Amino acid sequence: MLQVELDIFSGRPNPLWILSGKEEKELLDRITAEPKLMLPTEATSGRLGYRGYIVSPVSEDPAKRLPTSFRIGGQPGVDKDVNLWLLDTSEKMNTEVDDYLREIASGMIRKDERMPGHGEALPDKGSLATCGSNFFTSSSDFSFWNGATVVRKNNCYNFASNYRSNTFAQPGKQTGHQLGFPPTCANAGAGVRSDGWADSCRASNNLTACLVIWPGNDYHFYRKCSGGLWCHKPGQTPARNTDDSGNLITNPQTANRGPYTTFCEYFYVTNGSIVVS
Repeated sequence: MLQVELDIFSGRPNPLWILSGKEEKELLDRITAEPKLMLPTEATSGRLGYRGYIVSPVSEDPAKRLPTSFRIGGQPGVDKDVNLWLLDTSEKMNTEVDDYLREIASGMIRKDERMPGHGEALPDKGSLATCGSNFFTSSSDFSFWNGATVVRKNNCYNFASNYRSNTFAQPGKQTGHQLGFPPTCANAGAGVRSDGWADSCRASNNLTACLVIWPGNDYHFYRKCSGGLWCHKPGQTPARNTDDSGNLITNPQTANRGPYTTFCEYFYVTNGSIVVS
């Protein structure tokens, strides 16, 4: 059997489903006819929102000779037909892929482009401009986060917290706070605060992060890095210092954040990292 993961979220785990026997045969036929459809799992644009699919066998079948897992789609120029066909296979009773997610993913596949940027910056919260920071992370060297054994196990909240738990950390889980659904500025923010983040500067060596929301679906974090830049780690993809337009992030409020259109606020913590799970 083959499991398909829609790579679309940054904070929450991605939705999964199992292909039927007929669907599995069709996918294998497509791959046999065009082997270049199979990409390494790390072959991703890293944009926010739809990034293709990760296909993994959930039962051994040596005759099929497939990699342990591989990526299909999620890059400009890749066959749109197979991307749309795989999306259609998510219409099953036991998946978390609803019509809205399919609409978002389908739109990004058909347009083969990144989502537009956002408007004017909102007023900074938490006295960001005067907050003394110790960045703890270079704005260009992400080797600690992007190694093959850890990159898929840590998400945007791990990166923001500067804590590699290998658990795809969720706001408040470490402190027993259950993140509600859908994620909002209020409930995700409450989880962040319960983990020990504050709304204002606490000392001279603050770790500074901000929270944004994809309304009705997911959350995402950015962290202030060195050289006046902001960095982030979209879900299980590599950490980076660019937005969805490929521009260096100097202000997360005006950066192209794809579908994460709601800017919440800034958070601060001392001592270089915070334990999350």
